[in-house]
Amino acid sequence: MKRFILAFIAAYIFMFAWGYLVNGVVLKDVYAETPNIFRSQSEMMALFHWILIGQAILILAFVMMYASGFAGGGVMAGIRLGILLELAAIGSRMAIYAVQPFPGKLLVYGSIGGLVEMVIVGAIVGAIYKPRDVSHP
Repeated sequence: MKRFILAFIAAYIFMFAWGYLVNGVVLKDVYAETPNIFRSQSEMMALFHWILIGQAILILAFVMMYASGFAGGGVMAGIRLGILLELAAIGSRMAIYAVQPFPGKLLVYGSIGGLVEMVIVGAIVGAIYKPRDVSHP
């Protein structure tokens, strides 16, 4: 349970920081190009707790999946899981892009940023939630 909690905390902190860097800094101007399809800054801040909860649920699911089927593989297994989950997210982004007027570059940059993010999350979780050495109690 200790490894699970540590993996969750470390991955959550990274995801929060990475999300701010990608969405709040790198893609800030892209979001500004289409203000009519996004909430205002003040509205987003009033709903910020939903971002925190959503990220926590995503990381919880990630660590649970890793622990239930990938834990024996260490860092590389975490990276594989991250890639698989991000491929699912990219597919979802593409479907949303087809029905909502998001700029195409938001789809591309968001997907690249998401892939980097999930690879690093996988590496973090895999490094922390590595298999126990059964020769040392």
